[in-house]
Amino acid sequence: MVMKRNSALILALICCFASVCFAQAPTRKLPQNINRPTINVSAPFISLDGSTLLFTSDYAEDNVPTVYYASKVGPDWQDPVALPKHINTLLNFMKGYTLSADGKTIYITSIKSGGVGGFDIWSGSLKGNSWGDLQNMYAPINSRLHEGSPTFTPDGATMYFMRCEKMDAQKAERCKIMVTKKAANGRWEEPAELPAHINTGNSQTPRISADGSVLIFSSNAMKPSKGGMDLYVSRLVNGEWSNPEAMDFVNTEKDDQFVSSISNGRYLLKDAPGKFKSEIIEYLVPEPWRPRAVMKVEGQILGQNGMPIPAYISVTDLATHKRFFSGRPDKEGNYFLYLTQGSKYELSIDPEESHLTFYSKMFDMTVEESPLVQKVNTVLKPVGVGDMLELDGIQFKPYTAEPDDVGFEIQRLSRLIKSSPQLNFELQVSLIGYQEDSTRSHPDLTEISIDSVIIQLDDIDTLGQLYSRDSLIVKTTYHNNRTEKQALALLEQLTASGVDRSSLTYSVHLKPEAIPENRKTLVRLLAKRKN
Repeated sequence: MVMKRNSALILALICCFASVCFAQAPTRKLPQNINRPTINVSAPFISLDGSTLLFTSDYAEDNVPTVYYASKVGPDWQDPVALPKHINTLLNFMKGYTLSADGKTIYITSIKSGGVGGFDIWSGSLKGNSWGDLQNMYAPINSRLHEGSPTFTPDGATMYFMRCEKMDAQKAERCKIMVTKKAANGRWEEPAELPAHINTGNSQTPRISADGSVLIFSSNAMKPSKGGMDLYVSRLVNGEWSNPEAMDFVNTEKDDQFVSSISNGRYLLKDAPGKFKSEIIEYLVPEPWRPRAVMKVEGQILGQNGMPIPAYISVTDLATHKRFFSGRPDKEGNYFLYLTQGSKYELSIDPEESHLTFYSKMFDMTVEESPLVQKVNTVLKPVGVGDMLELDGIQFKPYTAEPDDVGFEIQRLSRLIKSSPQLNFELQVSLIGYQEDSTRSHPDLTEISIDSVIIQLDDIDTLGQLYSRDSLIVKTTYHNNRTEKQALALLEQLTASGVDRSSLTYSVHLKPEAIPENRKTLVRLLAKRKN
């Protein structure tokens, strides 16, 4: 009996330990090179891609609050450094700073000379390891009133900010939250006020989520309230902002105002009293208030000589069959874009010149966790003997051999083959996750193979004599090997598009896979020497 009780106790402890280890912590502290026990730190603003952090610290001459900057290398925050004096000035609205999604542009709220009205929004870019001169954003963003604390969607095309009737270095009063979008010519449109149920008299410091669906802001003119400036959240539903809800999991009787979050929106960064000094804490956001996660895809597109090459970038939403993004790399060949949780996407990179290779990659954003950033560097070059192209964009409709070419991968493939008449090509279709059974135990087992075996049986005739006779045994196997049908279907589509069938061959490959999530069909193209 004692052994049974001990075993039960051990099992309970293991279960408890597992639940603690695998559950998300309700709060997390930033590392000690940021949260120092002898220094007050507050007002954290982190870039959406999680690479850059700004915060206020009293670690300065005469303990004057100073804005610090820290960057992340791998999983680790580097030691923070004070922003230069042309940014850290007494003319700023303290803690009214923000960052672009990639952390390479800073926005401050300042009454420095050269502005439009009172406090204005200014921006400065990170060049190498130094911040450049600040530039006023001018009208229609800045006005004769006071503007500050801008926040941007990842593409930089939508901005929310506050416009106030009164502001000094410490506080602002009678503020409204404004929104503006960039027009096709790159200029900001005339800002518009958010609706009255958000702008109730003093709404400040907006923070828009990466997917654009969740707005967090502060106010001391809303109910319920714990006192001072409290944090509220509103969701964009069918184009309308919902009634704000108090974020009581972080609100206190004091001012709660300056917060931020990375692109997955899972944790909210906020300052809080520590054992000795104030420190920066990550608070787990309740599920109803979390936005959809957003992943940044960035990379560089180069030619065979290592130089930038003209190309077209497109992303197709495979669920809606609609174009999600289109663009081109910059003059250095760099590009970036953002994918939103909840769908599957195909990224395609196409060269201007038809004889060069193309690139495609699938992204599954329906999974629970996605990285904040994924790098995709590509070299586009003339196709040569031995080159293998991964045709990630070619998929097949579930449980069939019918191509599901939402992203026009076959069209790209046809273009490449027709522009390379000096080569032959082998289309390779590989099934990772071959399965079979004696019954159709799964919808994926669409194929049937029948094997017959003749065996000899001993039997007794009507006269009681022993003799041998042949017997035919038929064995039926259900399986999911559609690779040959899939290869032939692709060859048929390529031929229909004008490709010379004599330049094409195919091969198929099978491999078992025990883990269901790893099962897939891969299509590749091998360039071969012309016979």
